[in-house]
Amino acid sequence: MVDENTKNRGIIKDMGIASDEANPDSLNKIQRLKKELIILKSKDKKTMKKTKGPKILTKLLKKRRKKSGYVVVQYLTINYDIRFKLCKIVSGNLVVIENKVHKLDPDKIWRLGKDSYYILREIDRNPVSNDDYQEIKDRGDDTDADVPLIKAVLGAVQKNKASAETNKNTMLIVGIIAAVIIVGVILIK
Repeated sequence: MVDENTKNRGIIKDMGIASDEANPDSLNKIQRLKKELIILKSKDKKTMKKTKGPKILTKLLKKRRKKSGYVVVQYLTINYDIRFKLCKIVSGNLVVIENKVHKLDPDKIWRLGKDSYYILREIDRNPVSNDDYQEIKDRGDDTDADVPLIKAVLGAVQKNKASAETNKNTMLIVGIIAAVIIVGVILIK
C-alpha cells in the first residue's frame, strides 16, 4: 500500500503506519496538510450552494417522496397567483387541478436540487418548458443577445465616466483653493 521510502521518511506516521525515523519536519508537513484539508472542507461547506425553494414547495416535495403516484405542481393561475399543489396522477399522464385537465410530459420537468416538479398554467394544457426556444429566438425576444441589456450596460459605463470627470474637476478646484489659503497664511505672517 505504501512504498518503503515513504515509511522511512516518516511522512505517514500519524496515519497509523509507524516509522523508525520520524523527523520533526515531516510531522510539521503532515500537521499543516491536515489543517489545510480541514480549512478546504470548511470552505467547501460555506461556498456550496444549496438550492432552496419556498417552504411550501419543499414540504410538498417531502410528502411526494412518501407517496407514489403523486406529483408536485407549481400552478400559475389566470389571476397571476402561484399555488403549489400535490396532485394525483390520473390515467398515466394526466393531472386534474380545479376541474381542468393537464398533460404531464417527462421532458418538461423542472428540478430543485434532487427533486423535480412541474409548472402548469391554468390556461394551458401542456406544462411550461423551454421547448419553444427557437420560436422565441425567431421572434427576437431571446435574452442571449439582449439589445436592451447591452444599451443599459453601455449607458451605465458612460455615466460612470462622466462622474469620474466631475470628481477630477472638483478635486482640482479644492486643491487650488487649499493652495491659495496656504500661500495666504504664509504671506500674512
